[in-house]
Amino acid sequence: MNKINALFKIILLNVAVLSTLSLGAIGVDQSSLVGLRYGPNLSWGGVVNTPIVWGQWVPQATVGMRYTWLEPLAPLNYGEPIGFASAYLKMDASIELSPFYGGFRAGLGLRPFRVNPQIEFNFIYESFFYFKSNLEMVNADVKGKGSIAETWNSDYIFDNLGRSWDDAEFDYAQLFDMGMDFSYSLPHGGVIGIGAHYVLTDISTDFEGKSYDYERNIPVFSRDYIIELQSFGRFPINDGLAIVYEGMYLKTGLLRSGGNVRKESLSYRMMLLGTHFTWKEGLRNFVVKAGLWSRNKKRFYNGSFAQQLLVQLEYKGYFSFPFHSNFSK
Repeated sequence: MNKINALFKIILLNVAVLSTLSLGAIGVDQSSLVGLRYGPNLSWGGVVNTPIVWGQWVPQATVGMRYTWLEPLAPLNYGEPIGFASAYLKMDASIELSPFYGGFRAGLGLRPFRVNPQIEFNFIYESFFYFKSNLEMVNADVKGKGSIAETWNSDYIFDNLGRSWDDAEFDYAQLFDMGMDFSYSLPHGGVIGIGAHYVLTDISTDFEGKSYDYERNIPVFSRDYIIELQSFGRFPINDGLAIVYEGMYLKTGLLRSGGNVRKESLSYRMMLLGTHFTWKEGLRNFVVKAGLWSRNKKRFYNGSFAQQLLVQLEYKGYFSFPFHSNFSK
């Protein structure tokens, strides 16, 4: 069994490396700030992150393809880049694949006002299958029945994936993401922003509702809610290089039944700082980020400080269309 688990870890790490070269883990898509144009946009890419020291954070690796249509709410031509004070209706659809799950997203967005700062409203529907990777998690610290810190880590996940493979099912999950983002465009192409998302989860499972969200890297109940708060910034140095940062706070719901806590509210925060390389007029993008994450309650964490350090790599490419105003250059 130890050999099987070790092999599974090796496979995941190789998939992670390959996925960066070919969408994904939660966060802000910095590449869209330079790659999107009015009209149709078709992109492909991958995201991978891994801790510096193995043990607590579950490494993430995803590849995907995304189609975005931006309909300008002003007399602008298709193919023109998004300006400082842009207004549009957004239609989104994407497919995503990781070692743990696969599925699709579809959504609508609206940026109604041609002002700076800007506000955008989004609704996204997510649907995916667990690749026999849904595990029973401890969602409340109960004496004699385990603790959250014992299961909310990569060692528990990978050890139990191998043991439960024969009995595991292709569980189904769907999520409803409602979000609102504020951003302020800076001179010379810079931008800073904040966002808030409220996510409802619905997961089919036989584990009395005790599941794991691999995209957000946190235990959840089969019917749960997740609050995501984000901040981000992009500060160009020249046409092909920018400094980027990203912050996030994530929190799940609390469930009580008959005076007992069936599921505790779990949360963590993450801060990343990195470099965004872009070329071919925004058609190709590569982002390198590093930072740390931490859980808000110490009793839910039994690892070292080094296990909180992260490295994240992102690659995203856009297909060009003949009517794009500056892609022909």
